[in-house]
Amino acid sequence: MKLSKGQILDLDVTSLAYGGLGVSHYNDITIFVKGGLPGDKLKAKIYKKKKNYLEAYSLEKIEKSEYYTNPQCEHYGICGGCSLQDLNYNEQLNQKYVQVKDLFHRIGKFSSIPINNIIGCEQHYGYRNKMEFSYSSNKWIVDLNEKNEEIDSTAFGLHVKSRFDKIVDVNDCHINGKLSNKIFQFLKKNLYKYNIIPFDIKKRTGFLRNVIIRQGHATNQILINFIITESNNSCLIPIAKSLVSEFDEIKSVLSSTVKRNSGSSFSDEEKILWGEDYITEKIDQNIYKISSNSFFQTNSKQAKVLYDLISQIANFKGNEIVYDLYCGTGSIGLHIAKYVKMVYGIEIVMSAVIDAIENAKNNKVDNIHFFHGDLINVFNSSEELKLIPKPDIIILDPPRAGM
Repeated sequence: MKLSKGQILDLDVTSLAYGGLGVSHYNDITIFVKGGLPGDKLKAKIYKKKKNYLEAYSLEKIEKSEYYTNPQCEHYGICGGCSLQDLNYNEQLNQKYVQVKDLFHRIGKFSSIPINNIIGCEQHYGYRNKMEFSYSSNKWIVDLNEKNEEIDSTAFGLHVKSRFDKIVDVNDCHINGKLSNKIFQFLKKNLYKYNIIPFDIKKRTGFLRNVIIRQGHATNQILINFIITESNNSCLIPIAKSLVSEFDEIKSVLSSTVKRNSGSSFSDEEKILWGEDYITEKIDQNIYKISSNSFFQTNSKQAKVLYDLISQIANFKGNEIVYDLYCGTGSIGLHIAKYVKMVYGIEIVMSAVIDAIENAKNNKVDNIHFFHGDLINVFNSSEELKLIPKPDIIILDPPRAGM
C-alpha cells in the first residue's frame, strides 16, 4: 500500500526517537509521530514524506500508553519550554538509554561497547538555575473570546513550540527554581505597571526583549538580566528598586543591550542596575562565580552527580594531564583538579574565562589554567597552547560534532 501526505493511519508507537518523536512502523515503513508516546495506539495524519521515512502527527489517542502521566503544567503541549511531562520519568530514562544504545550499536556500529543505565535526577521539577523568558506584544491567544486586547496582547513567558513569533503567557513554570518562579511572577505583575514596552519580534520594535533569571540553589542568590534594545536603561530603575525591596536574595540586577535584529541575548554592553555583576553557586566544596553570560550547568544538584561520575570513570591516578574543552566557568576542571596533575580549560566566551580564573583563585586551586579561544583553530593559533603538554584525558561536556 502506497502512503501519501494527508493519509490517516492507525499506529502503534513503540519507542521515542532522539528529539522526542514517537517511533512507529507501517508495512516496514518507519513513521515518526508528533505527540506519540511509547505504548500509545493512535490515529495519526501523515504530513511529510522523506525517502526512508514518514512524519505524522497524532489526531486521536485510541489507547493511551501505560507510561502516560498527567503533566503538571497547564501550558504543556503548547509551550516550548519543556517536553515529555506526560511520560513517566522512569520510562523517560529508559527511552534515553535505548537512544544512546541505538546511536552506538546500530548507527555507529560499535556493538561491543556496553551502555550503562541513565542516571536520573531526584528532583524532577524546580531544578533549573537559569531561565530566559520573553516579553512580547505577540501573545499566543488560547481563548479567542478574551477581552481587552491592549493588555492581553502582551505576554511574559516562553515561545510556543516551533514558533519564533508567538509567546505563551506563562502563569507558573514548574522546571524553574521556586525562588526564581516567585520573581518571575512578580515581574509578570509589574512590567506592565511600570510601562515597560514589550518587544515585537516581527516588527523588530519595542524595548524589553527578554529577562534572564539565574539562581544559585545552594547559595540562594539571584541574578536578573534585562535584555533590552536601547542603551538608555533608566526606565528599568524603578522596577529594579521594587525587585530588591521585595526579594533580599537578589544580588545582581543588570541590563544588556542587543541589536533589534539579533537572535542572541549575548551583549558587550552590560550595565549594572543594582548590586554586583555576578552571583555564586556551590557544588561540593567549591564556590563558583557566575556572570550573566557564563555557561554553567543548569541543574546544580545533578552537576555534582555528573562531576563525580567523571572522576569515577576516569579513575585518576594523580599524574594525569587533563584538557577540559568548552569549560565554561571551569566547574568540571576545578572539581577534578584535586585528583590529577594539571588541568587546562579552554572556552570561547571571555566572561566565562574570567570567571573561571577567579573561581580557581577563590577556591585556592593552583593546578589549573584557563585559555580563551575557539577550538576550531585555537591549538594552531595560540602560542601558549603549543607549549602545554599533551593530554592523557580530554573532557567534553557536551560532546561536539566533528571533534
